[in-house]
Amino acid sequence: MRYASRERSDMILHDLFDWTNSGVGGAGLLLTVGAIWQATGAKKAAQEARQAVYHRNAADAFAETVRLAESCAEYLSLERPSEAAVRTRDLVARIPRDRAQFEQFLSADSDKLKLLESVFQQLAVQLTVGRIFEDKEEAQAAKNMAFEASRILSAVYGRLLDQIMRRDHE
Repeated sequence: MRYASRERSDMILHDLFDWTNSGVGGAGLLLTVGAIWQATGAKKAAQEARQAVYHRNAADAFAETVRLAESCAEYLSLERPSEAAVRTRDLVARIPRDRAQFEQFLSADSDKLKLLESVFQQLAVQLTVGRIFEDKEEAQAAKNMAFEASRILSAVYGRLLDQIMRRDHE
């Protein structure tokens, strides 16, 4: 009888131990599922933050490019070719870099930036020769070209900002 009671007591302890293990395993499973759910949310938040930084970098880069183009046009209108040449060289280097880096935003504007790159390359050549202001028609054409390029860059920048605003509000 004592033996049966001891067996029964061992069985109860064994069953209690199994149930406790099952409970701990179930709690562990719930905690794991919760951690995975939180990690998925954190991953999505990190991706959104990365995208927001990318948007801001694109906006900052194009704001600087527009500022350089406006500065170049202003120096040309003031007939200061050496300063205009520096800005033009900066633009010739900057436009292809920004176009490549932020191509996913630019879509149709990428071709416009290629055209602007060639416009600023032509302008850089004209400014390097140094006789751009000797011929009034050539000087006026260079000024018009710089102002038109600046206008187009401003329009590209505006469309980029519009895309960023729409994506941020989604």
